[in-house]
Amino acid sequence: MSSPSDKMLRLLCPGDLSSLDTLFLGGLEMIQKDPAWGLDTLLPPSVVNTPELAGYELARAVLIRSTYIPGIRHRLGWRGIHEAIVPGGPPGSLTAKVNDLPGVFSFCPVEPGPGHTARFLLSYYPAPEEALVEKYSIEAGISALAPDYMEKVRNFIDHTEFSELFHIGCVDCMKSDHGVFISFQALHRLGWIAEKGIVIENENGPFQAVAPGGIDQDLPAFDIGMAFFKPLAASFSYTLGAAPSCFYSQTRKKETAAGFLETPEQGLTLGYFSNGEQRWMSGWEDAYTNIAWSPGDPFPHPFENELWWTPDLTGAGTSLDKKAVGVMTKPRFILLTGFLGTGKTSFLDHFIQAQTAANNFVAVIQNEIGEKGLDAALLDQTYAVTQMDEGCVCCSLAGNLRAALSDILDRFSPDFIVLETTGLANPANILSELQELNDLFEFGSVTTLVDGSQGRRTLDRFEVARDQVRLADVILVNKCDLPTVDLGGIEKQIRQLNPVAMVHQTVNGAIHPGVLYGVNFRSPLNRPLFFMPGTHATHEDDQIETRLVTFDHPVDEAGLNAVIQGAGEQILRVKGIVRFNDRSGPMVFQYAPGTWRITPFTGEDTKDYFLVFIGLNLEQHLIWKEVCA
Repeated sequence: MSSPSDKMLRLLCPGDLSSLDTLFLGGLEMIQKDPAWGLDTLLPPSVVNTPELAGYELARAVLIRSTYIPGIRHRLGWRGIHEAIVPGGPPGSLTAKVNDLPGVFSFCPVEPGPGHTARFLLSYYPAPEEALVEKYSIEAGISALAPDYMEKVRNFIDHTEFSELFHIGCVDCMKSDHGVFISFQALHRLGWIAEKGIVIENENGPFQAVAPGGIDQDLPAFDIGMAFFKPLAASFSYTLGAAPSCFYSQTRKKETAAGFLETPEQGLTLGYFSNGEQRWMSGWEDAYTNIAWSPGDPFPHPFENELWWTPDLTGAGTSLDKKAVGVMTKPRFILLTGFLGTGKTSFLDHFIQAQTAANNFVAVIQNEIGEKGLDAALLDQTYAVTQMDEGCVCCSLAGNLRAALSDILDRFSPDFIVLETTGLANPANILSELQELNDLFEFGSVTTLVDGSQGRRTLDRFEVARDQVRLADVILVNKCDLPTVDLGGIEKQIRQLNPVAMVHQTVNGAIHPGVLYGVNFRSPLNRPLFFMPGTHATHEDDQIETRLVTFDHPVDEAGLNAVIQGAGEQILRVKGIVRFNDRSGPMVFQYAPGTWRITPFTGEDTKDYFLVFIGLNLEQHLIWKEVCA
């Protein structure tokens, strides 16, 4: 779990104002219990009756469920979420973007509160250009302008001290026999005084950023946190399919620690009673309560227009849950192909960004070659969700395509499905299966990427690469910014293989989908006519092999580079996670002809280091054995 400083945690999550244990002590124990709340579709069976985990899993499930469908996500107030994994900890860590602020929230589980209450620490990382940056501490402001700021935000779990700079409050969630309850509490002003002042160094020397006794931070923490809590509470009402059974607000003057600003603290709580009870027991309120609402009362000011009062959404747009309103529009399907290292993932990133901006949701199915990929090992199922982010869900295929597609359609209702094939996949073999899946989707395109720098040589050498071009209706000649590109030669070669496809030139796969497929995917595409069902060339026919090399020791970077360079054209791709002698921490290593890339690995370091080699005559060259030596 996250480990913020004890002083900060006591300040943000004191546990005595608007906390869920207070709510129960206020009279809910007097309400008849009814355990039949019907959360079996939200919670795994293993946690339904485990109070210490149910709250964490419920908050996660609500957030994931409410952001599947773009129209609903937008109407609730979300721009997107990205789930993170806390090894050995409870579920629920994520980053989120909301409609009302340009920055990023993080939502991270900490130690449970009283009565098995799941507790989450809420932080807000402002956009560097946001005026709110000036309200944060000097240290936080400097961090927000650093080049690695967004990388640290994305991996906030691994940067506890950094994350502490942006904490604003806490959220509690409890699932019990009585029902479901959520609360949010924060200081109106989260700030402190720099008794000795703050001096920072710049290009002109020392600079007095804060005078002695001046204010280092004065943050409107409660108002910022409400930008997250409003869509969170609305998501609970929507996902549970129920209006709140109770709502209350408490405000008191907070006794802050020495050096912190004196400021009121406010807390809000909503409850959803499992037995439909819609009345408060008398005598539960205390001196801090300024709002106590129950069904039948007017909605209280200033919260009368909040979405959390009803589970019904209006204005959710064309991307509303199609099954819920009886509209069974099929998603568009794109088969994305291209030889190793051509830039398929870069193109896909741009495609997802464009569709997200248009309020569409994309499901990506990835298929890897080799004994091991960069993702975690798949479970025994048809697919596994490996990533969910703003506007996209990524899955890895591990079985029957029809079964995987059916489940993905049922769970996510995507507007587009992209099957991103391995660079060695022959689309002819995939198209044979896709022809039997017309009931699930509307086929859109076979889009193929060709490396503008290495493509001519690749097409000369490999039948699989030639078939990828032959069967495309859209071809992108990528990496056109490289000095070795021969555009005239590569396009002539492409036209000899496929005279009808649309051909575009790109850099880093950047091109708007409307240029390729038209508005709403309505541009007619010229598809090759010579495709015949049956068995077609595979990477094995081209004598392409894969080898997995595992390591229990650091690798010499110069030695690895020498081995790859010495093999010349025999090595087509190398990728994996390794430790190098002269670098700190595990690194992601990726190689394609003409391109090297080494980046820090940001996931959990499991000490599982490996490289996957893809190439020709690997046994003869003994490449992996040389690396291991």
